[in-house]
Amino acid sequence: MRALMLVNWKVHYCEKTPVEWQPPDYFEFGKPYWFFRYFEKQIEVDVIDIHSLPIIERFEKNKLRFYVIQTLRILPVLRKYDVIISHGMQSAVLLSFWRRFFKTDAKHIVFDIGSFSSASKSGVSLKLMQFASRSIDGVIYHTSSQIEYYKSFFPWIVSKARFIRFGADLEFFAPREPQRYCDKNAYIICVGYTKRDWDTVVNAYSKIDTNVQLKLVGHVEEKYNGIKGIVQIPYVPITELIDQILNSEFCILPLESFNYSFGQMTLMQQMALGKCVVAAKVPSLIDYLCDGQNAILYEPKNELDCEKKIRSVLENEKLRRQIESGTREYLKVHCNEKIMAKEVEKFIYDICGQS
Repeated sequence: MRALMLVNWKVHYCEKTPVEWQPPDYFEFGKPYWFFRYFEKQIEVDVIDIHSLPIIERFEKNKLRFYVIQTLRILPVLRKYDVIISHGMQSAVLLSFWRRFFKTDAKHIVFDIGSFSSASKSGVSLKLMQFASRSIDGVIYHTSSQIEYYKSFFPWIVSKARFIRFGADLEFFAPREPQRYCDKNAYIICVGYTKRDWDTVVNAYSKIDTNVQLKLVGHVEEKYNGIKGIVQIPYVPITELIDQILNSEFCILPLESFNYSFGQMTLMQQMALGKCVVAAKVPSLIDYLCDGQNAILYEPKNELDCEKKIRSVLENEKLRRQIESGTREYLKVHCNEKIMAKEVEKFIYDICGQS
C-alpha cells in the first residue's frame, strides 16, 4: 500500500534524526514518518506539508483557514496512491471538494481535529463542510463527544467515523535530568499558544498566598505584567520546553470548553514526563483523565474551583506525588503512539478494503 499524508503544519525534511524536533515535525528520508513507524505492515508514506511563499502561507492560515497550494501540489499525483490521509480539515477541505466532482481510486481519510468547522451549527462554513464531507471515506476523531455533533449535522459520516485516542510519544517525552536555565525559583507551569483560558488561571492563582511562581510559557499578555508571581515567556523550542516542564512543581492546563480536539498533545507531553496536571474538565480531555487518579480536574471557567484545586496540589505533596506516580504508567497502558498507530492501521485497511 502507498499513502500520502497531508499535514497542516511545516515539516522539516532531513537525512538523519534531529534531536530538536519531535516526530510529527520532521520527515527522515528512508524511514517511516511519525506514528507509521509502529505499523505492523510497513507502508510507503509520502508527506506533503503547507510550505509555500510566506505571504501565501499567512493568507491561507489566517484568512482562508485552509490550504490551497498544498492541495494543488498533490492533484497531479493522486493516482499514485491507495489512500490520502489529511490531518485536519484545513488540509482536507479542498481535496474533498475536488472528489465531489472528480472521483479518485485513492480513498480519503481525515483526522478531524476541529469537528469540521469548529463544531459550527449554522452558517456558510457549515454548509460548505457538509457538501465537501460527503466525499470523505473515513474519519478519525480524538474526542468521543464529537460523534454527537456528527449525528446532528453530518449523519452520513457516522458509519465512516472511528474514535481513536490520541497517543503520547513516550520515547521523545521521557523523564530525564533537566537543564536548569539559571532559574532557582519554584514554579507551576502553564503551556499554550491558543484557546487557553488564561484569565481564570491567573485570577485563581492571584488569590493564593505563595512564593511558588506561575510561569506562562508560549503566551504573553500586557495585562498580566506586574502581577505578583506571574512570569511570562514567549515561544520556546521543544527541547527547552521539556526542561521547563521537568523543572516545574506541577502543570496547569486551562482549556476552554469546545466540542473538538485540542490540548491533548500538551496534556500527553506533561503526563509522559511524569508531571501532575491540574486541568479544566472539558470535552477534549475527559476521555484521557480520571480525576484524582492521573490528574486533578476543575470546572472550566470556575475561578473558585480552579483556585481550590491549585491550592490542594500546592499544599499536599503526597497528593502530587501520588498523581505523578500514575501518569506515565496510564499512558503506557491506554494512550500512547503505539496503541494509536495500531488502531489507525486497522482503520486504514478497513476503509481500503484490504486485510
